[in-house]
Amino acid sequence: MLRARWIALALALSVGCHHRAPETRGSASHNVITQEEIDAAEATNVYDIVARLHGNYLNDRGSISLRSNTHSRAVVFLNDQEYGIPETMRNIPPGRVAEIRYYPGTDAVARFGAQYGGGVIQLISRNQ
Repeated sequence: MLRARWIALALALSVGCHHRAPETRGSASHNVITQEEIDAAEATNVYDIVARLHGNYLNDRGSISLRSNTHSRAVVFLNDQEYGIPETMRNIPPGRVAEIRYYPGTDAVARFGAQYGGGVIQLISRNQ
């Protein structure tokens, strides 16, 4: 019972106290890789683009629990659907992606759910 209260409090604080910058499509941001940057990277897959331009998106965020030894890594979303672990981006050619957005822990929890405390790398597909 006490553990459930701590979890509820932690979620309330992480969701209620986060600050998310307004979404500004097309503007430069340290949490956005634009279509122009993707095209200029001349990489064979999306993973290589992320690793080259913003390798910090791929970092393990460390322990997420005081009681367990589990670690949290960013999860990849294709548009608004969960796609997999970061390595799955090796299967996506850059020509399919218009934008790459990174949501750090609290922003990812607020937008996608409590299980995404390690962050989310969201790939926005191109309209082809």
